[in-house]
Amino acid sequence: MEQKILLDTNFLVAPFQMNISIFRELDEKFPDNELYTLDDVIEEAKSIESGRYGSLVQKLVETQGVEVLETEGEGVVDDLIFRLSDEFVVATNDKELKNRILREGRPVIYIRGSSYLEAENLGL
Repeated sequence: MEQKILLDTNFLVAPFQMNISIFRELDEKFPDNELYTLDDVIEEAKSIESGRYGSLVQKLVETQGVEVLETEGEGVVDDLIFRLSDEFVVATNDKELKNRILREGRPVIYIRGSSYLEAENLGL
């Protein structure tokens, strides 16, 4: 079953902070996945730790073939992702965003124990 997965900023930064290969894990657990992120997510990564992760995330997105969706309008990245959570499985480690999405009964993928992925509400 094909999974359209939307990657949040903290999920894309995780490979540089934890012992996890998120793309290998996603491919193993969801072999027919299509990966997406938002242009605002990449911009947000540039603001983390004085821009330390901006170029790393940009390169990671390019080398892994993640499709970057153009954001329309203004808004907080988490709110934009939440609005899209009815179209995508959201991959995030943001506890507040994760809980907002789960309360709506929508699927979420997150990193558990700094080393593997867990999913909720996927209905698999």
